Amino acid sequence: MKTLRFISATLALLVLNTAQGAGPVSELKATARDGQVFLTWKEGETPEGTTFNVYLAGIPIADVAKATRVAHHIERHSARDWWEDPASFKKDVKPGEPVGFRIQNGSDRLNPTDGLFVHTVRKGASDRLFFAVTCSDAAGKENTRTIAGENSLRDGVAAETMDIQPIWQGNGAPTAPGMGKGKGLWLNLHAKGGVVGGMEYLMFGDETMGWREGLPFKFSVRIEADKVVVRPTDRVWINRPHNEAGDGGTPAIWTFWFGYNSKIVDRKLMAEGVPTNYTERRNLWILDWVRRHYQPDTNRWHCSGSSMGGCGTISFGWRHPELFAALHAHVPIVSYTYLGAKGSATRLEPSCWTGHVPPELKTSEGVSLLERMNGAKFAAEAKDDLPFLFMVHGRQDGSIPWQNNPPFYHALAKARQPFAVYWDNGTHSTCGKDAPPDVKAWQQLFHRFRRDESLPVFTHTSSDRNSGNGDPTDGDIIGWINRGMGWKDIEDTPDRYAITITADYPGLEYPVRTHMTLRRLQRFKLKPSEPLSVRIGDAAPMSIHADAQGLLTIPGVAIASRDGVRIVVQRGL
Repeated sequence: MKTLRFISATLALLVLNTAQGAGPVSELKATARDGQVFLTWKEGETPEGTTFNVYLAGIPIADVAKATRVAHHIERHSARDWWEDPASFKKDVKPGEPVGFRIQNGSDRLNPTDGLFVHTVRKGASDRLFFAVTCSDAAGKENTRTIAGENSLRDGVAAETMDIQPIWQGNGAPTAPGMGKGKGLWLNLHAKGGVVGGMEYLMFGDETMGWREGLPFKFSVRIEADKVVVRPTDRVWINRPHNEAGDGGTPAIWTFWFGYNSKIVDRKLMAEGVPTNYTERRNLWILDWVRRHYQPDTNRWHCSGSSMGGCGTISFGWRHPELFAALHAHVPIVSYTYLGAKGSATRLEPSCWTGHVPPELKTSEGVSLLERMNGAKFAAEAKDDLPFLFMVHGRQDGSIPWQNNPPFYHALAKARQPFAVYWDNGTHSTCGKDAPPDVKAWQQLFHRFRRDESLPVFTHTSSDRNSGNGDPTDGDIIGWINRGMGWKDIEDTPDRYAITITADYPGLEYPVRTHMTLRRLQRFKLKPSEPLSVRIGDAAPMSIHADAQGLLTIPGVAIASRDGVRIVVQRGL
């Protein structure tokens, strides 16, 4: 009898140990390539709300307290490619058939019921890396038990720091490197509801690109006849319904192309978090990879978008004059404030904060979030030659409060930065539909700009209309600033600069008068207060000085016909 009891107890213990061994995480494996470690594991059944944690050390991990936690709140079945599920992006949509991520070019997809985490190897890492994966229940209580060979690596993996590479998701071979050489680049930012279909590339970000490292992102690169078209996606997985977004409620959120709170994974902790420009960092990584891989002409980069995409064009594209030559923004938010019935700053509330954004709330860059996202302030303080900005706005746009727009136009003009804008009395969906053909042509015109070519800035142009003071009833209901203004035949040498400026659109009355400021000079570099000689058309030369910033503004230039007027600038008086 004692023998039978002993055998029964032994069998029970064996069954218990086997069950514990299998656990929620088993068969943990690691593969290193391209500066990253791809961890996969077999995932057992777990209750709703279970999350997973990843630990890293230079020796086998028997006690997670002696290791570094590199990820937390990893969702159940993280090997599932949530990009392929329409329910990730829209509420009340029938979920798609689960499919796993494809984590290597041409490979089969992972089992979507299993787990995946991708770690980016950091500088100074050990020659061999060891990982362990644990789980936490819905209340956050963690089971820290590790079992070598199950949820903790026995042998570790050899890995080294190197450039991360995106993973080709298409059929067949990816486009060959260098195929964009000599072509321009167009960064096309989608609106709030849009997720680009047929995204060819998948990447997993490092710890700077999201609320945790290893978050997956997709983007598209198409090589066209004259340009490389890059379409990233503004979506990030936060592993909870984003109900506070109002029109959201899904776990794959939009960020208005800026970023979000570092604690967004837990709504209760967001007051402790910091608004961080994760999305901008990710876009910079994508652009840098495209530059190195496809080799587009870095002097012909352009950015555009509509609605949320237009907002990103202003907040991201405009603050990178080292990248972009020109921008086109359709119905963009130019400044995030609480002006207007809704206030554009409300767009930052769901992802960046827990409600009304206080003026003192600082970003990870150490500046006020509201000031950082204030385009008028940025224009007033910019020290660089900003990309030429084309804009279209509607006075009755309920999503984009008109009150912000005239102050932005005024700030641009005062700062003598290059822009052109058209507005009408349209709503968010109708704005610009009846715009004249020459204004609609801006969508193609902005692709012709180059960073290695100078341009004139026009201010106080006599054909401009009155945008008013910000009240939707004040000023011209339909109007524009710098519509039809152009230039050609630039000469930019160390000692002489010449340009023909033009003005032309149907119904334009001549003469047109404008103040012209030279920007982005290439060889005709000016010193502060430098004396110069300027000839306008056939008039006698006049003496003028560059200002204290080294900018030359020529006032009262008259354009008598569509042929334009030639302006020649030389050194000395």
